[in-house]
Amino acid sequence: MTIDEGRKGGIRAAWEALGRHDPASARDVNHALEAARLAFRLGDRRLVDAWIMQALALASAEGPRETAKVHLAAASVDRGAGRFSGCQKHVERALALAPDDAGLRERAADLLHAFGARQRIESSTARQTGLTEEAEALVRRAREKSAIGDPHGAIRDLLAAKHIADEDQIWRIDLELVVLGRQHFGFLDVEALTAIGRGPDEPGRKAEIERALHRRFVAPALDHAARLANRAWDALPEAALAPLAWRLGDRFREEEGELPAPRDLRLRLLARVFPEAMLARLGDPEHHTPPPLRSSARHRAKVLQWSIRSRSPAEVLGEFDAILRDHPPSHHPHAYRGELLLWLGRVDEAEEDFRRGLAQRPRARWLHIGMGAVHVLRGEPAAALACFQRSIDCAPAVVGPTLYGVRAEAHRLHGDLPAAVEDLTRTCRDTPSRVSAWVNLWLVEDALEHADARDTAWKELMRRAPWLLADAAEEALGLALPAIENDDARRATLEHALRMLRGNRSSSCVTYFTREGELRTVFAGG
Repeated sequence: MTIDEGRKGGIRAAWEALGRHDPASARDVNHALEAARLAFRLGDRRLVDAWIMQALALASAEGPRETAKVHLAAASVDRGAGRFSGCQKHVERALALAPDDAGLRERAADLLHAFGARQRIESSTARQTGLTEEAEALVRRAREKSAIGDPHGAIRDLLAAKHIADEDQIWRIDLELVVLGRQHFGFLDVEALTAIGRGPDEPGRKAEIERALHRRFVAPALDHAARLANRAWDALPEAALAPLAWRLGDRFREEEGELPAPRDLRLRLLARVFPEAMLARLGDPEHHTPPPLRSSARHRAKVLQWSIRSRSPAEVLGEFDAILRDHPPSHHPHAYRGELLLWLGRVDEAEEDFRRGLAQRPRARWLHIGMGAVHVLRGEPAAALACFQRSIDCAPAVVGPTLYGVRAEAHRLHGDLPAAVEDLTRTCRDTPSRVSAWVNLWLVEDALEHADARDTAWKELMRRAPWLLADAAEEALGLALPAIENDDARRATLEHALRMLRGNRSSSCVTYFTREGELRTVFAGG
């Protein structure tokens, strides 16, 4: 079997193909890179490095530009494996060898941007514009889906757009979400609509009737009122703004810094009461530029939390203090820093942050979920389940996959495997990128001796987190991923993978640690 035949086959074929070849036998750079990509599919770091080294040796004879291309290819492999340090090293070497290659520089920026490290390379206008255009394209598609009667698909597109948008765009996307909700579902906030978007497409019969009546009678009247408000709002006397702001709790929301919002009170209230009218203004070329926005503690905390993929823990954790100074009444910095501390495995410090947040907002559901996760990681399932119930009591209408995923782990530790399966099935359906849920699902189905369900969970993990499995297999058993073929080996691998995840139970920013303490990121599909 040749390497090319192995490339066309599955993991086993790749294993056999590489077993027949020595890196020193590579004919040229492309041959060596093909072999390196096969080794990447295997999840075998030793083989990847050997073939990359051979590709670099061959490229060096062809000059710096060819060598730079190989370094960029190696950076792409490391990006797929979630290794920021390796990706950054190869990017820096590529740029040093070909500093004037604009295309290479752009591709390098893309690779580092995957880790949230856009600042590591001078950001080009094209890159920033590309992100904006991608988010705007998702918003346009969401509008089209809404128009043809697919509100769930529209919500999912808007949520995807938020993940790649800047703060100005996030504010507009939240307006789009609320407007979409008013058109299809009722007067719901962003969190409730997010929960709907992540849930099943088919509502219950009662909800279906209520939504149909809303679309038929309420939404058209609201649309008419919004058009009137857009024309008359600027004439609203100043004296009317203060009582309206008080009734809407605007001061509290501003101090909390929960979401981006206009600094101007008149515009802020218009966006709250008639988001349709606010969007109409933004759609007008004369008003296309968003108004100046106040900062959002929640958005700043989330962006800072995600920067852990490319920065040191000390650097990231220290910057939360600035958000707390700017938004002293806000619980969001405590929630996000506490979650980050869980990712780092610093459970006691996480608990302290969650407690401080709860002292400010006793009914903040995310903080109760965080406290439950603390107890799960300490092996205290009964205490964890009590925390999760408090979260549900605080906001029963917006219980979602975040809670179900970590509650399932508490059920598993408590020995209630059917309850764990129920929660995990729901979580994996609604947020399939939540790697920890698939790991727990395999462990539960294994304990129940459900072979088919167990195999399905393994296949999902192989597709969604191959390098987590590869690193776990190497650390736990000293084996490459293709050698993990029986259930005992898979069990040992996944139990170790859960330890490597530490406290990360995220669906959108999945990180884990190697034995040497290197933080790595899970990118879908490796």
